[in-house]
Amino acid sequence: MDRSTFYTSCIFFIFLYLFAFSCTHDQKRNIKEYYLPIAELSDGKVYEYHSLHNDSLPPFYWYFRTMEQKGETILTSTYYDHQFTVQQLSNEVVVKNGVILNDLFLYGTDTLTGKQIQNPVRVEWDNAFPFEVTDSTGAFLYKIYWTDLDNPQQKLRLIRNKHFMGDDTYMYKGETIDCVRFLVKELLEIEEVGFQELKYTGTELYAKGIGLVYYNKKIDGQIVQEYELVDQYDMQVLEERFRKSIEE
Repeated sequence: MDRSTFYTSCIFFIFLYLFAFSCTHDQKRNIKEYYLPIAELSDGKVYEYHSLHNDSLPPFYWYFRTMEQKGETILTSTYYDHQFTVQQLSNEVVVKNGVILNDLFLYGTDTLTGKQIQNPVRVEWDNAFPFEVTDSTGAFLYKIYWTDLDNPQQKLRLIRNKHFMGDDTYMYKGETIDCVRFLVKELLEIEEVGFQELKYTGTELYAKGIGLVYYNKKIDGQIVQEYELVDQYDMQVLEERFRKSIEE
């Protein structure tokens, strides 16, 4: 083989390798089954979460329900605190390649009347959860902005980046289940008289056919919040717990 033929062969194989690597690197994976069992939520389902390693942090509940509206699947998510009070409500649209945040409301309590007040949030970037992922180089951006009800001078913006980190497992109800793991980076901007930034990192684990089963938040590498899913049940169960809490 002469030198020119040798160089031509080398260039060809290098090109072939780079092309194959590029195709493998860009190959997308569908993880829709890990977000929530969307097709099974038409009657609604409550998810109960408990704190790990910190009994001072109370449990909380998410109620998920889907409905069909004008040809779209709408996922409504309602967050209840340990006193069964609504703290957050959101509507998401399920599309082919993910879930888009349509609107979001936070809730506060009027100190004079005791009634809840709805605080609308402005959605600036709406990526709630991706169905198509490749590797950790991809970032899925979520950004919301709101004004504090008790202090209208205080403006807040939450910026969240999620990075797909691959497969994992978790123990749920005594059984090891398949999960996908996300690295989450959050920046909370607080603007009032001055300007303050709080940075968090964390991990989220989503189980196949279930949804979020574990998450943590860290500041400077130290875990400040860690929760896991402990149970799922119908709304009637949560309503019965609420009735009993009133009677006690």
